Amino acid sequence: MSLARFNFLVSCLRFDSKDTRENIRLITKFAPISEVWEILIKNCETLYKPSSYLTIDEQLVGFRGRCPFKMYIPSKPNKYGVKIIMMCDNETKYMISALPYCGKGTVPTNEPAANYFVERLISSVKGSNRNITMVNLSTSVPLTQKLLADYELTVIGTIKRNKREFPNEFIDLKYINRKAYSSLFLFANNLVAVSFKAKPDKLVTLISSLHDDNTIDETN
Repeated sequence: MSLARFNFLVSCLRFDSKDTRENIRLITKFAPISEVWEILIKNCETLYKPSSYLTIDEQLVGFRGRCPFKMYIPSKPNKYGVKIIMMCDNETKYMISALPYCGKGTVPTNEPAANYFVERLISSVKGSNRNITMVNLSTSVPLTQKLLADYELTVIGTIKRNKREFPNEFIDLKYINRKAYSSLFLFANNLVAVSFKAKPDKLVTLISSLHDDNTIDETN
């Protein structure tokens, strides 16, 4: 088709009813596409059987059109877009579930954003004994314990060093003159935490409810 024809079709394309749009907008800012989006996510959750290892992370989907919750993140490949928090299969990279971040009001009051998104995303795999890999924006000690006890899911993830559960020795770069590539371990309540000195001036902290020892693979 011609470019003019394509632009005309795009300008006329709608995914909701004009008659009900305002009522739905009171519930969610995602109203113009929420009905189609919910059908997509339901099919992803029910028609696909994921492998044993899943990952939760965020993606900025490039978009420069009119949108009240469009974000600007200069470090991303697409600097403008809509942020989607999603759970994917490690093996096939297939998206199992996803939630859009619609700005203020997306997360219920007095509930940590990480807990809200993670618990919503993992609802379809609850009790399946799968493992979830997460980045430090989502990982916390209470959430890791909750997923193990209430959802029967293990977690591996990087975690910020400012967590109150970590002693100073665990997050101090200069503790006992630690050498680069050395590791310290913590064990408590079915969890393992690791403080890895990746560089002379950099510590990486991780937490796991899947492992129970201090074994290190030094082959790579």
